[in-house]
Amino acid sequence: MAVDGKYGNLVNVDIRRGERPRLDETGAELITRAIDRRLREAPHVVLGVVGGRSVGGIYSHLRRRDLPWHRLHVFLADERLVPVTSEESNWKLITADLLADTPLPSSGAHPFPFNPETSDAGISIYDGALAKLGGRFDIAILSAGEDGHTASLFPDHASIASDVDGFVLVEGSPKPPPRRVSASRRLLERSGLGVLVFYGESKRSAFDLFSAEDTSVRQCPSRVVTTMQSGVVLTDLA
Repeated sequence: MAVDGKYGNLVNVDIRRGERPRLDETGAELITRAIDRRLREAPHVVLGVVGGRSVGGIYSHLRRRDLPWHRLHVFLADERLVPVTSEESNWKLITADLLADTPLPSSGAHPFPFNPETSDAGISIYDGALAKLGGRFDIAILSAGEDGHTASLFPDHASIASDVDGFVLVEGSPKPPPRRVSASRRLLERSGLGVLVFYGESKRSAFDLFSAEDTSVRQCPSRVVTTMQSGVVLTDLA
């Protein structure tokens, strides 16, 4: 296993290259081991997850594993400001890709409580729910966009510049829909383990930007994984 110490503040930066099916299995195995380690010292594990095709393979592997689901709590790292029943909802994707047919109790499922009638859309409630469980993600499962964004933190945008310590309201997103909610940079930085995927040729320029030593997190928000306690990057880009 190659360890590359040039990325940010991480003690252990592990960049793994290969074919996507094998990488998905590897990602699921790393997450499973991290869950096991965390449960030796804590009563529960908090997962921060994103939706989308890039992470679907990892979720498929995790869903079939004999995990201690009754001790897991699943939060969204980002969500579109739509009802949870909407076809655009990330939670709907997570339910289908990760949670379907698992024994995760309802108390461990934390969809974003979108409320269009409140000024913060429901963020204070979501912040409070996470705070009751320690106020951080023990494991963050993230993907990188073609511009280097992750969750709904976008390059040189107010979302990545925010100093909010929990979830942040994202206005004017460069990617539709324009209104979203995201784990803030500061919240992601507190994660115990970050698993970040760079899949597909369309992500090559973003991965090159990520890999450059002088690239800042504001320029490439995916580099937030380099400030976490531990991190793994999975990529099929040779």
